[in-house]
Amino acid sequence: MRVKFCGTASLADMRCAIEAGCDAMGFIMGVTHRSSDFVTPAEAAKMIQQLPPFIEPVAVTHLQETEDLIGLVRDSRCTTLQIQNTVEPSKIDVIRDSLPYLKIVKAVHVTGESAIKTGKLYEPYADALILDTRTKEKIGGTGIPHDWNISAKIVANSAIPVILAGGLKPENVRGAIRKVRPYGVDVHTGIKKDGVRNPEKTLAFAREARNALLED
Repeated sequence: MRVKFCGTASLADMRCAIEAGCDAMGFIMGVTHRSSDFVTPAEAAKMIQQLPPFIEPVAVTHLQETEDLIGLVRDSRCTTLQIQNTVEPSKIDVIRDSLPYLKIVKAVHVTGESAIKTGKLYEPYADALILDTRTKEKIGGTGIPHDWNISAKIVANSAIPVILAGGLKPENVRGAIRKVRPYGVDVHTGIKKDGVRNPEKTLAFAREARNALLED
């Protein structure tokens, strides 16, 4: 099970994720909705310089305009782009043409059965989907789970990898994985203590995620 830790805002956050054995690390940039732990592209690039091999740096953003998204990736030096907001599918093709090396993950907010149709809309354009929760103020980092029954349907019928996010924490990630069967999981607020990424929670999350399917 692949694990991404999102909201990396300091070298301490980065070290914490590395020690837990993460596969990917998210840097939140270009925010237009309420968010925490966001950084500038320059700050992300400086941290990414110290990232060891085989860990994918992910630009997580609310931005929607093609030129802004391309500039964000170039300035941050990330190799994966997670588009958290709404964009036209055709814009994803434009980004891919400009940055052929880039992997593109499109967020689908699971607010009801309509998310199944939304996932299908983006399948031909994205390299993966990430199923997340949203509120009126936030389009990620809510700490709130969504309906895993809907997420499981999306995973079962998707032609591309699907990552599960939204309200995951060490206490529920095993059950979520066993229910949804995603390609990977993503966590932000669920590994915090007193507002800061916590080493014990981070290790516990990674352990629970990687062991979730060993009983099958």
